Amino acid sequence: MRVRDLVPTYLEYARSADGASPARRSELWRSRYLDRHPDVFAAALDRAGEWSSGDDLPAVLDQLTENRADLSRRAARLRIELPDAVRSVAGALGWADDRDPIECVTLVGLHRANGWADRLDGRYALFLAVEQLGDLAEERLLVHHETAHVVHDRLATIRDWPEHGVAASLLAEGLATEVTTETVPGLSDEAYLWFHRPGYEPWLAECRTRWEEIIDRIIADLDATDLDRNAPYFLMRDLPDGGDLPKRCGYLVGLRLVRELRRHYPLPEIARWDLDRAVPELRRALGAVAVAA
Repeated sequence: MRVRDLVPTYLEYARSADGASPARRSELWRSRYLDRHPDVFAAALDRAGEWSSGDDLPAVLDQLTENRADLSRRAARLRIELPDAVRSVAGALGWADDRDPIECVTLVGLHRANGWADRLDGRYALFLAVEQLGDLAEERLLVHHETAHVVHDRLATIRDWPEHGVAASLLAEGLATEVTTETVPGLSDEAYLWFHRPGYEPWLAECRTRWEEIIDRIIADLDATDLDRNAPYFLMRDLPDGGDLPKRCGYLVGLRLVRELRRHYPLPEIARWDLDRAVPELRRALGAVAVAA
């Protein structure tokens, strides 16, 4: 794999912004940080201007007050941990190509996400925002989960799937979660589904209690590709019709579906399916898992 560490560039920005006005800090954020890595920000992360502008940018930059040495330590720790994570995930999904390394970008973000997979140079790369990391157990699960998305993209070009497709999200998130259960074994389902954050046993219990209702909703929405139909299952948003399903319940459904599919197919085969192959299998698996949470 290849790791690109943008934290040193952030630290240069932070030193230059010490004592500056809010407007000046925003200018320096762009000129001393974002503009130094145009392929990451201008071409990838900042396509909609979310990183470089907005009324909330000065306030968000004020939040970036972590100990700067700690940010560097987190980035250094990731550089040590990432190769083993990539090897484990690649092995679980049966992918190996030394000529095509996984790229990971460690950076300081805007307190909006801790890790994600996104396009970089035409394919998925792994992005990790060190200001959001710190809990080692959570970090380990996050890295394995998001790495699984990147490897999945190598196998099935999932970056071209509908961004808000319900079927696409069920397979991609279910696969990433199941891979994490195998590469970091021995934890509870809620640990894998919420990256080891405590307090989600009641969420899992509610999902199980309302399982039939959740499955009925997802069956009805399986072919949907719009944000309003996807968000109730995978984001912290309610259903458009005012329903109140447990937030992010689609992650649990996706995990159950991939486990059902695994009864018939190995993970490396599932990871290579396109959506034409996957959707009928997901529909069959929804029928199989409907009877038990």
